[in-house]
Amino acid sequence: MARPSEGRSPDPGEPIPKTDILPSARPSVVKRGLSAWDDDEDTFFTTVASDIGFIYLRPRVTLGYGSPYWKFVGIDTYFLATNSFVSPYVGWRASFPFLDALMGVRYVHAFDRRILPKQNEYDGDELDIEPGDTRSTYTAIDFELVLVAPLFHGGVFLTAHPVWVDAPSDVRIYEEVLRVVMDPPFALGLRGGYVYGFGESQDVKAGFLLEHVIMPGRPANVVRAGPAVLIGLSKHFDFLFAFSPVLTSPDSLGILHGTYAYVGFLHRFSHRF
Repeated sequence: MARPSEGRSPDPGEPIPKTDILPSARPSVVKRGLSAWDDDEDTFFTTVASDIGFIYLRPRVTLGYGSPYWKFVGIDTYFLATNSFVSPYVGWRASFPFLDALMGVRYVHAFDRRILPKQNEYDGDELDIEPGDTRSTYTAIDFELVLVAPLFHGGVFLTAHPVWVDAPSDVRIYEEVLRVVMDPPFALGLRGGYVYGFGESQDVKAGFLLEHVIMPGRPANVVRAGPAVLIGLSKHFDFLFAFSPVLTSPDSLGILHGTYAYVGFLHRFSHRF
């Protein structure tokens, strides 16, 4: 009989932040060679950016002022549903052509994971909830800073993601977004990488990402690395892929629980008022 964890997919994240501002050379689509969403007109607007993939769904709604997907300030909210957990989020966001700043509150309800006792090392099977265990549910405060810039016929990106988790100090939590076992209340995820744009239009970009998750109170930090691919299908549709397995970690969580992975489609919609 299969354990609850078998059949899960690594849960999603954003392998290439602000993909819409990576350079494109098609003048018929991109006014100044930066983004198909580049616009100097500032208005109130709403956007819906929906991710769907293996195996997750994340509709994201933003209400703001400025130019959608280009430069704006506003309220940002999403509901993330995977085969491992569900997570609603609401927060504030300020976005500029090469900088994105977000801060908000995220609630996580895991389906088959438990609150963990303190120990030096964890295996993937130890995350599963058993009779008598306490289900892993928690509230997290997220702050995320994303820098993106065109470089050498492609784009370079860097993300800093500190997380504060509301949980007792005598337990440990498997943090679903950072994909690590953390010692509450704090952990810091750092991610950087580069994607090269192929051809004149640069509709296909491929490269790498490197992650370093700092976990105070644990014996060591987590380092992951792997490939990243972005395919721009149109102004509104992207295909995204990333697979970042663990290189070093204090735990042995395996591919399913330790890997940062993402494969799916992103659709963008906007409406100005």
